[in-house]
Amino acid sequence: MGELLPHSYFSTDRLEGAEKFQVWRDSVSVLYQADLTSPDQENGFHALTDGYLFGGLSQIRCKASRQHFKRDRMRIDRDGIDHYMIQLFTRGRCHARTPQGDVIMEAGDICVFDNAQTLDTTNEDFDLLALFVPRSLLAPHIKDPDHRHYQCVRGDDPFARLLRTHMLELQKQAPRLTTEQGGLIVSPTMNLVAATLNGNPHENEGGEQAIRMAIVTTLKRYIEENIEDPALSPESVAEVFGVSRSRLYKLFQYYDGVASYIRDRRLAHALTLLTDPAQQQRKIIDIALSVGFSGESSFIRAFRRHYGFTPSEARQAGVLHAARETDASSGEPDIFGDREWEGWIRTL
Repeated sequence: MGELLPHSYFSTDRLEGAEKFQVWRDSVSVLYQADLTSPDQENGFHALTDGYLFGGLSQIRCKASRQHFKRDRMRIDRDGIDHYMIQLFTRGRCHARTPQGDVIMEAGDICVFDNAQTLDTTNEDFDLLALFVPRSLLAPHIKDPDHRHYQCVRGDDPFARLLRTHMLELQKQAPRLTTEQGGLIVSPTMNLVAATLNGNPHENEGGEQAIRMAIVTTLKRYIEENIEDPALSPESVAEVFGVSRSRLYKLFQYYDGVASYIRDRRLAHALTLLTDPAQQQRKIIDIALSVGFSGESSFIRAFRRHYGFTPSEARQAGVLHAARETDASSGEPDIFGDREWEGWIRTL
């Protein structure tokens, strides 16, 4: 028999008092800022994660007390995590606040969260399964992949029933599966997720969508590799790839055009440098120039407009975050199991 699937288990049961939520909050900060909905919850708080890594995807059971989750633009740009989280609540429900209005996701529903987008939710006392899927693995197979955030497929939908059964059985059988068997499960799982999200697996849009996603992925990679080049622009990208400006805009329409996308990636790269402890001695003007801005004042204006705070404030937040991570790493991890699942989330 081969090596069993990588497994991660975390529980606050052996921690005491306020430490329960403090340790959990630090662990879940790999993705979200978590807050209790009232101070008196602290002593009775509980949380558990029990997950497995199946090749290129991970499924994790999460059981916890009522809490509020947020994922803001600064966190998204700092961690660079870019995957979907397909959730199935077996108990409790999720109240999501969106620009288009509130969305309530009930037990039995299939819920989609795009971790490249901001999030503001409150989960009741809950027990759920979360399937973490890299965008590159799923996006080519679903229609309109950048507009799936907060999508909810109701529990009585036939495909939702199939996917729910699959996820529950996957968690049940995972302890006995080998890494080789886990890898074989990835493709059929993606097909079932795509069928559930698309609503009709026979619609003939998959090929064109896959081609578009492949082109956009190539363009994004080129932009990322040249983000520090001051000459990087919509015109230079169009010239390198031999596409018209109008075609380029349509490909990046979701990002308000390629110029906006380049600017946002420059700012995200600057945020990474500002919050990196190894870059603390670098002057802000040097960072501004290194990510393609022509001067410090224009960089500060663009940064504040995008994030709502200044580069100096971002640098200070990075110092505090690094200090918290150092404090957390000095604890005794065997008290609560392990936090391997955090590494999976970062590297999927």
